[in-house]
Amino acid sequence: MKHKLVYIISLTTLWLALAVSAGAADMVVIVNNGNTNSVDQGIVKKIYTGKMKSWSDGGSVKALDLPETSPVRETFSSSVLGKSVSNIKSLWAQMIFSGKATPPKVVGSDDEVKKIVATDKNAIGYIAASSLDGSVKAVLK
Repeated sequence: MKHKLVYIISLTTLWLALAVSAGAADMVVIVNNGNTNSVDQGIVKKIYTGKMKSWSDGGSVKALDLPETSPVRETFSSSVLGKSVSNIKSLWAQMIFSGKATPPKVVGSDDEVKKIVATDKNAIGYIAASSLDGSVKAVLK
């Protein structure tokens, strides 16, 4: 009986982990449709860690973040930035304290990110892939 319970718990845990990771990959980085700058993972990482403040065309980058509790933010942080949300938060706390940079603006939803990016040529953000539409351009999946 004890082994059966352990087996059931193990299967349930595995199933939940697979479900979370399957949903976690559902994220895209977006820019304005008029943004012609080259954007790859390295550039996105520099932007979201405060190392890049301007696009190659000279415009000031306006990075957007989702709330800390957002699963899409968690996916973005781990898969694109290679760090946890809390690690990124600590990095920004140090940058703010030293006056080196201003963190990305936190907005409440995918729709807000899309709205801002669609109207600001210098904005960049990330959303769930299922929220992607023609109002913005996906540059990293």
